[in-house]
Amino acid sequence: MIVNVIKNGVEAIEGKEGELDVFEVVKEEEVEIIVKDTGYGMPQEMVEKLMKWEEELGTTKEDGHGIGMQQIMGTIKRMKGKLRVEAKEGEGTEFIVGFQKVERPKWFRDKLEIKKGEELVIVDDEEEVHEVWKDKLKGYEKEIRVKNFRQGVEALNYLNSLDNNEKEKVFLLCEYEFRKQDIRGVEIIEKSGLKERHLLVTNVYLSDIKDFDERSKYLKIFPK
Repeated sequence: MIVNVIKNGVEAIEGKEGELDVFEVVKEEEVEIIVKDTGYGMPQEMVEKLMKWEEELGTTKEDGHGIGMQQIMGTIKRMKGKLRVEAKEGEGTEFIVGFQKVERPKWFRDKLEIKKGEELVIVDDEEEVHEVWKDKLKGYEKEIRVKNFRQGVEALNYLNSLDNNEKEKVFLLCEYEFRKQDIRGVEIIEKSGLKERHLLVTNVYLSDIKDFDERSKYLKIFPK
């Protein structure tokens, strides 16, 4: 949703020199995401349609169909958010999207604890994710060993090649879902026996994870 709002703002500048700002405002019970551009603005009738939560929206783009805007509105509705739009033709548009704060779920982890001398096994099919972890782990190279896998089956074979003493020194960071691979992160966790020494790293919304309730007795989630 945020990407689509930003994309609209970039396109609104139409190649001329301009600015696009993205920032957040954290309030007591709400978080606002604000995207402000200095583009061509928006007709008042379009602003009024948005504020009426129209499902079918037109577009001010010459060759567009408003699909991005429909996705934005759909996401806001689905997450019970609020939208405020401030626009002036020829001057720019400001989108203010507000979401209610929610209590952090018990399964949600916001930190990673690895002991000195342990091995961190990272399994993810996205090269960018491995680069992010590499950056975050800078300075710890002498403290822990790191092994990276892009294929889930290769990671599982490696983990199952270790004896019990070696497994006790392994911590697993595993993606939930792999593209074009016949294995999922939950299976790697189960079949490797690392039910106590893992974090399932995912950007999949929890309700989309099948059989989660059955697995939640041991499954630990880390936000991607």
